[in-house]
Amino acid sequence: MREQPRSDTGRDPKLVTALIVHPGRAEGAALRAVLDVGEQIRVVARTEDGGTATTLTQRLRPAVILLDDRIATPDYRELVRTLARQSRVIIMTAATECTTITALLRDPVRGCLVYGQFEAADLREAVRAVAAGLGWLSPVAVAAASWQLRGRRRPVATALTGTDTIGLR
Repeated sequence: MREQPRSDTGRDPKLVTALIVHPGRAEGAALRAVLDVGEQIRVVARTEDGGTATTLTQRLRPAVILLDDRIATPDYRELVRTLARQSRVIIMTAATECTTITALLRDPVRGCLVYGQFEAADLREAVRAVAAGLGWLSPVAVAAASWQLRGRRRPVATALTGTDTIGLR
């Protein structure tokens, strides 16, 4: 029987390592439970603190970091930049406003997941895709990015009805 190829570090090259940075213990544990299903993703650590996230990233070198935008830190944007220099970052947010999401996307992130806009399978697929060098956006984040790219023009449906057809203003 042929042995499975391994990377120089002795790790399975198909295994994606992840770090969860989330201020809520229960929510962070739930994210870990979703990701630890199967053999493709392994959560190497979970923290509720930005400083600890930086230390863990330097020590563990996770392929992907899931970073909640509510994490307490003196300078959130600097935290994102620091983490992104060493790993691929997926921002997780409850925000649905175009301006908030586009501000998050200006940082060096590879993905943006909006709570309530993704299923467990989407979370796992986002982590695998981002680890492979691709990006991943929740549908509302795609809408926000296109809104920004179109020069913040409101869709015709919005101008006619006064509401945005996808729930964004």
